Amino acid sequence: MKSAVVVFGLVALAAGCATAPLVPPVENPAATWQWRQAQLRPITAWNIQGRLAMRTAGEGWQASLDWMREGERHRIDLAGPLGRGHLRLTRDEHGAELRDADRRRWRAENPEQLLYRTTGWRVPLDGLNYWVLGLPQPGAAAEQELDPQGRLKSLVQSGWDVRFLEYARYGSLELPSKLFIKRQDGDPNDDPANRATLEVRLVIERWTLKQ
Repeated sequence: MKSAVVVFGLVALAAGCATAPLVPPVENPAATWQWRQAQLRPITAWNIQGRLAMRTAGEGWQASLDWMREGERHRIDLAGPLGRGHLRLTRDEHGAELRDADRRRWRAENPEQLLYRTTGWRVPLDGLNYWVLGLPQPGAAAEQELDPQGRLKSLVQSGWDVRFLEYARYGSLELPSKLFIKRQDGDPNDDPANRATLEVRLVIERWTLKQ
């Protein structure tokens, strides 16, 4: 399986991730939200650079993130998690592969399941394909709240509680720059203190989108 970087025409929309200036409320947030979705849904190719942190009751880790996507082809590099050095997760039409710093390889059909099986980290990769754009994942029930600017403020989907903490402007687009994602497993009727909690924090420092 090829793990080389996919080369395609890109336009860098910003040298870094700067918080967007305060944007005044729009007259019709719902209509603005419909317009935003139409602008963002066609985006399926990017390079994201930033930082990813995860925390459970027993442990936590953080890593630098470099995520390249072109359609259904993905290459995600994580550097520094839990002393593992470097992990590369790739996905294409043949399935998913994980490679560590010692060049050991694992394969599976689904990248999210592969990462969980080999590391124990449950990262909502399928949802993140859309959440990083400020969109809900299609085909999955969702509860969502918009901010006064017609952007996603919060989203509950597939068992995850997603908070869009900051947006940044890249060219004509406003894209999320800070996300907080939380999941609680177990019986919802149990005391929250007795339920397993996973928190994921994603800071996007640079976006590069396909032109």
